[in-house]
Amino acid sequence: MNGGPGDIPIVHTLYDAYVLWNEVMEKFPKPQRYTLGETCSKYLLSILELLLGAATTAVPAEKSVRLKEASAKVDTAKLLVRLCKDCKCITNVQYLKMESKLVDTGKMLGGWMKSVG
Repeated sequence: MNGGPGDIPIVHTLYDAYVLWNEVMEKFPKPQRYTLGETCSKYLLSILELLLGAATTAVPAEKSVRLKEASAKVDTAKLLVRLCKDCKCITNVQYLKMESKLVDTGKMLGGWMKSVG
């Protein structure tokens, strides 16, 4: 790896998703901010942590485990973001932007998992 883990496209995509989510959280309804909203934030950060861990390990089995865990968390994050929309915590436009970032992350993650084996 030439740069650092921050130079990996999937990390940039998820980083951008978190920045977007942070903006969304500024207008999140107070009753759900520290439950549903905070849970989404934690999932996004956890995925980022798993991706960075996978990027920095040279052990294929460990890389594979982290990528599978990240994939499951991406799926859960998609569901949570949809729940935020359905509970009227975020707008349809905000939902579509977040969903797009998470779908892109999932596609890149799937490609990475295939390359690892």
